[in-house]
Amino acid sequence: MASRIWLAHRQVRKPDLSFSDNLLFSQRTVWLPVLVFHSSIPFVQVSRFNWENFLVVILAILMVTVALYVRTDIPSNQDFSGLYYADLALVHGIQVYDIPKIEALAFQVSNVPADKFQMPRFLYPPWYILSTFYLGWFSMDAAATLWFEINLILLFLSIWFLTDGWPGRLRLIAFPLGLIFLPVIGSLTVGQFVFPVLLGVSILMYALPNEHVALTVLGTVLTTFKPHLGALLVLSVLGYLIVSRSNFGQRALRSIILVGVFLIAISFPADSHWLIRYPSLLLGISSNYGQSENAALCVKCANLPISLSRWFLDGSLSKAALIALALLIALIGLFFLVRFALLKDSDLLLNATLITTLIISPYLFNYDFILLLIPIAILLRDSSLTRKMILSICYLVPTLALGWYGRAGNIALLIVTLILAVLIFLRAKSQVDVPALTAYNTNN
Repeated sequence: MASRIWLAHRQVRKPDLSFSDNLLFSQRTVWLPVLVFHSSIPFVQVSRFNWENFLVVILAILMVTVALYVRTDIPSNQDFSGLYYADLALVHGIQVYDIPKIEALAFQVSNVPADKFQMPRFLYPPWYILSTFYLGWFSMDAAATLWFEINLILLFLSIWFLTDGWPGRLRLIAFPLGLIFLPVIGSLTVGQFVFPVLLGVSILMYALPNEHVALTVLGTVLTTFKPHLGALLVLSVLGYLIVSRSNFGQRALRSIILVGVFLIAISFPADSHWLIRYPSLLLGISSNYGQSENAALCVKCANLPISLSRWFLDGSLSKAALIALALLIALIGLFFLVRFALLKDSDLLLNATLITTLIISPYLFNYDFILLLIPIAILLRDSSLTRKMILSICYLVPTLALGWYGRAGNIALLIVTLILAVLIFLRAKSQVDVPALTAYNTNN
C-alpha cells in the first residue's frame, strides 16, 4: 500500500493549505460554490433585508471564528476525515471518487508514515460533498470544529421540527434531552454524517401534514445523504404523494423529480465519472466486513441481521442477508394490516419505514440509531401515561447500556427498535379505519 500511495503522490501537486490561498479554486471548480448554494438551499429567496437573515450571517461568522481561533479537543482523524479529504480533493480540482489521487493528497497532509496511513472512504453521494465543499478551505482541525458546530445546529433544528406543537416548557426541555442521548454524543464526537438524514426526516414529519412543498423537497433530498438509511424513506414519500392524488402531492412530486435531476446534473463537475465510480465504491463496501463472508468481522456493526447470524447461525454475511430479507417480508406483512392508517397519517408511515430500515439494514453502527429520537418524539404525542413511561424507558436504556457496557450495549438499541415497531403498529391499529383515498380527496 505504501508504494501505491507513493506513486500516486508523485502525480499530485502538494497543496497550499493556508486559509486565504484555498479561497482560490482551480479553474474546473471555480463556479461550484454558486451551484452548491442553490442546491443546498434551493428554496430560500432573499428579496429584502430582515433580521432573520442578519442573524444567520452573524451565526455563520461566529462559527467560522470559533473554528479558526478557538482550540478544541474535537478529534479530526476519525469518521470526519473521510468527508474532509473528499472536500479537500474537491477544492483542489481532484475528482471526488478518484481514490488513488485523494489518498495521495490525504497522505501529504496527514504527516503519517506510509505504512500506518489509512484513509476512510466517503461512501455517500456527490451532492453531500458539494454541500460541504467549504470544509476543504480550512485546516483539518478547524474543519472538524466547524463540522461539529454544523451538526449541533442540524440536531437542534431536528428537535425544533419534531416538537412542533409541544407546550413551550416541554419543547425547551427536549433540546438538552436530545443532546445527551448517547448515540448523539458519539456521532458528534467522531464527526459522523447522519445528522442531515435526521434533519431530513424531521422536516418531513412537519412538511407532509402541513402540505409544505418546499420543505417536503428539502427533507426528501436530505434523506438521500445516506442512501442505506434514506432509500426506503424516499420511496415512502414518493408513494405517499402518489396515493394522495392531491394538488399538493402533484406539486411536491414534480418538484422532487426536478430537484433530483438537478442534483444528478451538478454532480458531474465534482466527478465526471461519478455514475460509474460511486456505484463501484458502494459495491466494495463489503471490505468493511473483511475479505470473507464472515459477518463477525464487522465487529462494530450494530444491526439485527448480523447479530442474529452471529448468535444462531454460522455468522456469515450471506446468512445475515437472508435474515434481513425475512425480516423485511415480515414487517411488510405486519404493516400491510394497517396500511389504510399509514396512508392517512404521514407521520406513522415515515416512522414505520424508518423503523423497518433500522431493523433490516445489514450496515448500521450505533450512531445511526440517533434516528430513534424521531419515533420516540412522534409517539409521545397523544400517548397514554403507560406508553409515555415505556417511551421514556426506550429513551434512557440505550444511553445507560452503552455507557456501562460499551459496544456490548448495542443490544439495547435493537430491543428498543423492536419495541418501537410494536408501538407504531399499535398506534396505527388504533386509528379509525377510513379509506385513505377518501381522506385525501380534498384537492387543495
